[in-house]
Amino acid sequence: MCTGQVLFKKTSLILAGSEIKFSILNLAEYILNLLKIPYFCLAILVYSSATLFWLFILQKIPLSLAYPFTALAMVIIPVISIFIFEEKVSINYWFGASLIVLGILVISLDS
Repeated sequence: MCTGQVLFKKTSLILAGSEIKFSILNLAEYILNLLKIPYFCLAILVYSSATLFWLFILQKIPLSLAYPFTALAMVIIPVISIFIFEEKVSINYWFGASLIVLGILVISLDS
């Protein structure tokens, strides 16, 4: 999932630099241009694969245990964006990320 988000961001940067802007009137043209961007196609493939993997996981463990781990994306994606997109995060982010990780640890210890 995190990889898909990074690929969507790369797609959005390409779109921002293009002449094609989203509107209802040019929806078909916009979608066709999206399909020409390899990052977008790869993101769709990653999300499809992640969905299949998620179904496999849910067959093995309870949703109440599995779902909290999806919150790790809120920690991982900004960290990746620091390195790939040179984004800045505040001290509040690090504090919140620590709380997320701590919460996941508490939940997983209960099981």
